[in-house]
Amino acid sequence: MGFITPSYDLVDLFKRIDRGDIQVPDFQQDYAWDEDHIRSLLVTVLRGYPLGALTVLDTRDEKMRFKPRPLAGAPVTENEPGMLLLDGEQRLTTLYHCLRGSGNIRTTNFREEVVMRRYFLDVRRAVSEDLLPDEAVFAVDDDNHVCSHFGPSLDFALDGEEAYLESGCVPVSLLLSEEGTRIILSMAAHIGEADAEDGKQRLNYEELAEFHNRVLFPLAGYDVPMIRLSRETASAGVGTIFAHANRSGKDMDVFDLVTAVFASEDENFRLADDWAKREKALRKYPALDGIGRTQFLSAVSLYSTADSGHVGGQREDILTLTLDEYVTAADKLQITFQEVAEFLRQRCIFSLEQVPYTAQIIPLAVILARLAPIPGCLSSAQAWDKLNRWFWSGVFGELYGSEAVKLRAARDVEEVSAWVLGTREEEPKSVREAQFEESRLNTADESSGIYHALYALLMARGARDWRTARTFDRTSFFEMGTGFHQIFPDHWCQKFGVDTDLAQSVLNHSPMGKRTEVVMDGQSPARYLSRVQSKSIMEDAEFDQVLASHELDPEFLHQSDFDAFIHDRRERFCELIEHAMGKAVIRNSSPAAS
Repeated sequence: MGFITPSYDLVDLFKRIDRGDIQVPDFQQDYAWDEDHIRSLLVTVLRGYPLGALTVLDTRDEKMRFKPRPLAGAPVTENEPGMLLLDGEQRLTTLYHCLRGSGNIRTTNFREEVVMRRYFLDVRRAVSEDLLPDEAVFAVDDDNHVCSHFGPSLDFALDGEEAYLESGCVPVSLLLSEEGTRIILSMAAHIGEADAEDGKQRLNYEELAEFHNRVLFPLAGYDVPMIRLSRETASAGVGTIFAHANRSGKDMDVFDLVTAVFASEDENFRLADDWAKREKALRKYPALDGIGRTQFLSAVSLYSTADSGHVGGQREDILTLTLDEYVTAADKLQITFQEVAEFLRQRCIFSLEQVPYTAQIIPLAVILARLAPIPGCLSSAQAWDKLNRWFWSGVFGELYGSEAVKLRAARDVEEVSAWVLGTREEEPKSVREAQFEESRLNTADESSGIYHALYALLMARGARDWRTARTFDRTSFFEMGTGFHQIFPDHWCQKFGVDTDLAQSVLNHSPMGKRTEVVMDGQSPARYLSRVQSKSIMEDAEFDQVLASHELDPEFLHQSDFDAFIHDRRERFCELIEHAMGKAVIRNSSPAAS
């Protein structure tokens, strides 16, 4: 078995895909990348970084040993492929769709919903730093409106050349085409035109020249290396190579890279040993179990860069840390992560399973570490009210539910710190832009941060166990084996044709101890409540008060009136969320769901 390692430019690869010269074996998995993986790859390529070698099997003039098929979205031809792609399908399919044609690509968002995306590049932002910023690449939806949280704020759709010129943004799909070059030239032609109405600063020659030299020109010459296996490679060998390539597709752990960097500064320092000590301290708090070594390094980087003017917690930021910076920040953060655990406890979030978004508690720890040394900063109710609003805005706005949270975390560290300190009057972008739609309550289940947030809020607002009348705190929560259980059980819901999403939604759940939950036995509330009450030894009035502590009307349970119960509880939950976020909920629940 032999192989050669040629390289191909992007346009050449795309032409080979179009004519069927490059296909994939039928046993390859389907295209499965989400929108954040797509954007991350585009940033890598536009920075001129290598995307890794593709592995193909040379099949020219050979009888097909594996059934071929085109890459997802490529034209079906009658041509036999000259190369079968064994490793790199996700990467090559992504580039094929995003860097040519319409640029539209069908993918999934962080909720695993199928969406259509098209990616753009903000010209000014792309050349604003020595390294093309991650946030310079953003997505639009199928109506051509910006849908990336960190994209430019535009009140119009990016649906044509006029919009591109007005926004200073260009579709990634045009960067390799003559049309893309023409649009950049058109931007240059508009230089010097006054715009007295909006006073917007137009792109200048220097920025456009930089964009051409640093983005367009390198992209045109971007070569992708390929490992091309010889035609004589045995079928068993191909299978082994394919399996190995797909198992080793993960990036090298940044922790291992930093270990090597720190060892070069001090040969006696062992990052693994240092982390083991810090991890032991963090594991005393179950809610922090999601903070592993990579998350801790991200927090260290956010803290260390916070005063530099460019806050960052991504891979490249972590790799610039010095050993002294790490030790200084790690000591502070080990303490403030414990303070984060207390922050969560006060909000009745006691375990990892209850944390809405672990990604959000990373910037929270950094914010506390920055503010704690400032005398009196965290001693006022106003400061904690602001932190509360930011925390619940991030949760109910579902802002920390995607891979792009590293960019958001960096911005929040800067903006929230200044806002709490009082040096910034404007609300942080995460607070300002967070929105909650009432209809989300109909579908939010245990996979959602919203589900876990309301679980915590109910307990924090005084919900009591139906059988013991005990409130839920750091002791009773574990003693009672507390869970978030259905009020109208699945068996009853199925029997009476209740919509599955609604039956599983947060609206139909409440915290209760294990001994309370087992009494239900799949029955209607009208049947099981009497059994629960008999074991509680409470009078009717007191028992109803306990039920009402769960933000519900007891009468609807006694009547087993599911529709009235859901309608009433949705309204109560909306009021809870409005109070937590400090803004109105968008009321858009359909009549059928009410």
